[in-house]
Amino acid sequence: MRHLKLVLAALMLWLGISNVNAQQKIAHIDVQKILSEMPEFKAGQAEMKKLYATYQKELQEMQDAYQAKLKKYQDEAKTVSEQENQKRVQELMEMEKNIAKAQQDIQEEAQKKEADLMKPIQEKLLKAIKDVAKEKGYDYVFDSSGPTNLIVANGPDLYNDVKAKLGF
Repeated sequence: MRHLKLVLAALMLWLGISNVNAQQKIAHIDVQKILSEMPEFKAGQAEMKKLYATYQKELQEMQDAYQAKLKKYQDEAKTVSEQENQKRVQELMEMEKNIAKAQQDIQEEAQKKEADLMKPIQEKLLKAIKDVAKEKGYDYVFDSSGPTNLIVANGPDLYNDVKAKLGF
């Protein structure tokens, strides 16, 4: 009799847990798709494109100056002293170093700027997803934009609801 009570208690506990799991509502959304359609994201991309063009122009000017100086020094190499040629080689090496550092600095600055631009956009999207999930009563929302984030997409897609929540 004691074993029967234990088995019944275990069975009721298992049924209770199964019942809780069965009541969980799950939905999905393609985060990358909705992100790429957000006006703020498009504006951020345009700003980054402009910034990259500015950076590219600066680098090109540095490389053009280097190439001009290199050509000049090569043309004059036979007419100047060995000591002057050594000095010019050092100057060219310094210019190469400056160009490499500028490339690295630009890359770091661009990554920081992009992160600064994206953070509020991602936060806004996340808030909208959470709000829609709460309004619709979903316990879990999976990101269906990547191959490892969602295995099956049979639940409702919150894309249109989140898009409406964001106002576009």
